[in-house]
Amino acid sequence: MLISRLERLGLGVLTRSCPPELVDRVVNEAGRSEKRRRLLSARFTVYFVLAMCLFPQADYLEVLRLVKTGDPGLRPWTGVNKSSLTRARQRLGWTVMRELFRAVARPLGREDDLFRGLRVLALDGTLLAVPDSAANNDAFGKSGSQRAPMGYPQARVVAVAECSSHAVLDAVIGGFKESERIVSDALDAHVGSGTLLLADRGLWGLARWHRLRDQGTHLLWRIERRKARRVQDVLSDGSYLARVEANKHSKAAGTVKAPPALVRVIEYRIDGQPDIVRLITSLTDHEKYPAAELAALYARRWEIELVFDEIKTHQRGRPVLRSQTPGGVRQEIYAHLIVHHATRDLLDEAARLHRSTAERTSFTRALHVVRRTVISPSGFSPLRPQPRPSPRARRDRPQPVTPPPAPVTAPARSAPASPATAARPPENPQATAVPRSSSP
Repeated sequence: MLISRLERLGLGVLTRSCPPELVDRVVNEAGRSEKRRRLLSARFTVYFVLAMCLFPQADYLEVLRLVKTGDPGLRPWTGVNKSSLTRARQRLGWTVMRELFRAVARPLGREDDLFRGLRVLALDGTLLAVPDSAANNDAFGKSGSQRAPMGYPQARVVAVAECSSHAVLDAVIGGFKESERIVSDALDAHVGSGTLLLADRGLWGLARWHRLRDQGTHLLWRIERRKARRVQDVLSDGSYLARVEANKHSKAAGTVKAPPALVRVIEYRIDGQPDIVRLITSLTDHEKYPAAELAALYARRWEIELVFDEIKTHQRGRPVLRSQTPGGVRQEIYAHLIVHHATRDLLDEAARLHRSTAERTSFTRALHVVRRTVISPSGFSPLRPQPRPSPRARRDRPQPVTPPPAPVTAPARSAPASPATAARPPENPQATAVPRSSSP
């Protein structure tokens, strides 16, 4: 029943989530608009890259054929080959896709998904294998040592996702050798007042804690057991207030360290595991935010792992990305994030129609629906609406046909018809039957 509702929407999902007007605005703001009219315009290249991520197993020309199937009104692709498509991607650049993703990304959760008025977000990172080219190796790096590198180069993606809807709200791309902590410092979108950010202990940092708190974000963070041991007060629900200070060995002498922070510590043990889980939070009101509810809420941090699985396993469809350059890799990754958000947006709307939740719907089945909407006629239109018709469209425009004049016979002595009447028959015969009133 859900899939039938998805099909009933009858819209090309990519053009629904990224309308041509938005794409043109982002392209113009990035300074990538064309100075002359091209067959592979910047707008079309954006939709081509998105379709390329939707069909990861297809080569460039096959993706082009699928796009042509979705819009039969496109002009013939004479002379277009893989090299011309590659050059079109290089002209577009990767910052256009990043800004387009930031323009598209938005929270999709409903009011029922809030935790005591706070939108629950998760912060984490993942690795994506990229082609083993010299440029990718220099930009991203490999695992192993410098003398004995292993496997493919890997790009590190650190993202913020909404736990309820699995919508990625912001993402930053770095290299394999870069730490998740350093890469995550560039994440600012949709993190602020009214949000609760969940993070793992690998992303902990006192300066990062203060930066997020200054933006108004509440935090629920897992840390190591040796931290936050200066107890200030014990609360009635078993949690306690503690003081966190910067490690004196974490930075070189003479540098400014982050000031201490007063946090609330929650400790618990999962059944069957000997380790104690230690959480710290900025929600110090133990009556409004009980420790048991926060401990159960932290388990939702694993929702972002499901988001990475949807992108890497189901949507990507291949173990290694296809771009051979660092700019192409970043362009492709942001395109994957746009496609994922468009799919999640469609799932969220279908869940509203079905009166269900987006978490209980199948992402894989929705992805198949998105692919069908792209290749269906009138479902995917990367060129319409055009600001003005192309020169070829003017030449191909059908011209009005003038019928031959009626032959005049000798007995016909009546007044001849006017030239306008002889050139074109009246469109409304009833209107011509009404006699004109004579002038006074």
